[in-house]
Amino acid sequence: MTTLSTTPTTAAQASHLDQTYTALAEATARVGEARAPLFLATLSLALLSRQADGGEALALIAQAERLAGT
Repeated sequence: MTTLSTTPTTAAQASHLDQTYTALAEATARVGEARAPLFLATLSLALLSRQADGGEALALIAQAERLAGT
């Protein structure tokens, strides 16, 4: 099962994560509030399709739902 890591990250990993988050935030802002759900759904499907198997993708979906407080 793939989960968000709670282990300390290296400076390089933290920098990569920061760059990725910033790019995501900027792209979301560019597409606008009305199209953000479609953009995020499209991106999510593209990223989930890169998982080794369906079980990993389902685990990530469940984890995201838990973190969202639902």
